[in-house]
Amino acid sequence: MGKTLKEKNQPQLIAFVLVNAIVLGVLLEGLKHMAILLDDLTKGNIATLGKLIAVPSALALVIGIVSWAFPRRWKEVLIFWRMEKNCLPSNRAFTVFALNDPRVDRRRLAEKCGPLPSDPAEQTRLWYTLYQKNADHPAVEDAHCAYLRYREMTALVASIMTALVVASVWIHPSLRALTFGFGLIAAEYLLLLLAARNAADHFVSNVLAIESAGTDVRSLLA
Repeated sequence: MGKTLKEKNQPQLIAFVLVNAIVLGVLLEGLKHMAILLDDLTKGNIATLGKLIAVPSALALVIGIVSWAFPRRWKEVLIFWRMEKNCLPSNRAFTVFALNDPRVDRRRLAEKCGPLPSDPAEQTRLWYTLYQKNADHPAVEDAHCAYLRYREMTALVASIMTALVVASVWIHPSLRALTFGFGLIAAEYLLLLLAARNAADHFVSNVLAIESAGTDVRSLLA
């Protein structure tokens, strides 16, 4: 059995959290502590090496908890900035994406599916049916995997921001370091938000393009 999309994204999510932890650790504790850690590693300090090896496992656990603790709806609000239920791109699959993507043949879609809906909820239901038929197509799976990855990273950024606030209460970093840390996380959030939105748009469009063109559309989506 192949890996699920979550399993495929796990190494990148672990790396994402680890890099953030290192950068924020430097900001809060200073380069001196990082230099001591690196010195221990180069000298083969067993205790330090053991902790370092345990970090990925601990991060995998944290990522799993955050992934399931954050309701999917909250993650969608963080990405699309809309509180209503009809915030996903699939709610505009046939009224926006099918019109704007030159790969999509609306006439053929109508022949296959009947009159194309305009109601947001009905658009999502029909689009999801088409997705189920084409879920294994590489272009669909790739866009879906990318959307899930950036969606989870966006949720993790919110957790990292909370961790920075809590850590600063005990460590009392300089105002400059704290400001830089918050600015860095805010920039990360905006980049991930754009990445998640673009991946979601491609996800919706690829399903429609493949369904409307048939199985011979693979070369167009490469």
